[in-house]
Amino acid sequence: MYFWDVVFTENRVRTGILGLDELIEGGLPRGFCYTVMGGPGSGKTLFGVQFLYSGATLYGENGIYVTLEEPPYSIANNVRRFGWDLYKLEAARKLVFVDASPIRGLGRAAPLYTLRAPIGSNEFSIDDIIGLIGEAKRSIDAKRCVIDSLTALTVQYDSPFEVRYNVLRLVKALTETGLTTLLLSELSEERIDAQRFGFEAFIAQGVIVLHMIRIGDSISRALEVRKMRGVKHLQRLCPMRITDKGIEVFPEEKVFGL
Repeated sequence: MYFWDVVFTENRVRTGILGLDELIEGGLPRGFCYTVMGGPGSGKTLFGVQFLYSGATLYGENGIYVTLEEPPYSIANNVRRFGWDLYKLEAARKLVFVDASPIRGLGRAAPLYTLRAPIGSNEFSIDDIIGLIGEAKRSIDAKRCVIDSLTALTVQYDSPFEVRYNVLRLVKALTETGLTTLLLSELSEERIDAQRFGFEAFIAQGVIVLHMIRIGDSISRALEVRKMRGVKHLQRLCPMRITDKGIEVFPEEKVFGL
């Protein structure tokens, strides 16, 4: 057993990340936004896909993947190694992509929900994203959502005020829809060590940090639940591995070298 007995309740969302739900009393409180932070290669996109794939295939909860950087076909192709067929979920109306990525017209037919003006263009509008998410939710009765990533919005706006204002509008809209949402965010290990989190860590109901820790010539992966409002959670680094099943967390182990 883990350090406390887990009781799953109706108002909790099971993440599908093996070992994680045991850290947060059975899952994420339903209907809120959660920030998942980490550096390049830490597994943020994989975390988001696993959350949606598990929801659709294991827990009867359809999902929306909003991509602001990598095009949908790239995400779908990269997770095939885990046996996850996102095209099949799309065809079954269990998953939809909202595509706001700047790369268009490659790899496959355009998703049903494609932003008229992608991120990086002068015509880009957060209202268009909010509108498409609402349409997508209604079309498949979605319960889960992933935004990949908030970091992309920082290059869209000229001032920190505009970034904060538009992200707050997005979070407010997502919360009002009742979606349980993961907000992926880029953060270097140096900033994590210095605890220099951005405002996205403070507006979310919870913060999960994916660490890549260099110890000599080796890299250790770890997951930390930095914040989870209203939830008892383990407050230390837990080893994390990327296996052929996706991300797995090991609460009873210690991070190698620490």
